[in-house]
Amino acid sequence: MSGRWIGVEGMVLDVTPAGEPGQFRLAMQWDLDHKGVFDARAVGDTIVFTRDGVREILRPTNGDATGLKYLAGKTDCLTVKTGEGYCRRGSTR
Repeated sequence: MSGRWIGVEGMVLDVTPAGEPGQFRLAMQWDLDHKGVFDARAVGDTIVFTRDGVREILRPTNGDATGLKYLAGKTDCLTVKTGEGYCRRGSTR
């Protein structure tokens, strides 16, 4: 799951390994006004992190599951919740 993932309207997610296996650092711009860096950990096929006091989960999905029209048809994506997703460039059917 490491690398750069692109969302819509400036949304971006950079996933970098950090320390022990299964530990990650997430650098995110999740909307036009909010960005931050978060420590995260792998749990099964997901990545769990806390953002603004809320436990969030990145799940592997396709673009259709993000709920974002621009990402529809993409095949290699991560979704936090409907309306917040990120896909790899060029990951289309």
